[in-house]
Amino acid sequence: MSEFETELRMRVDEVDSQLRLLRQAEDDHAVEVLSGRLENLLRIAERHGIDLGRAVEAPAAGTA
Repeated sequence: MSEFETELRMRVDEVDSQLRLLRQAEDDHAVEVLSGRLENLLRIAERHGIDLGRAVEAPAAGTA
């Protein structure tokens, strides 16, 4: 696994963890912001052929 892939996976895991906490706290604005960040990270992974195992799903629009 390349350093790039390792870093990308760590960032996705971090954002996913933060999203879970923010959803529990019902912080809709922060969830919306971080959902966008997660979607961007998932697009980067896809663009570079990195399979994240779909353990993290991008949030659907309007579910924040």
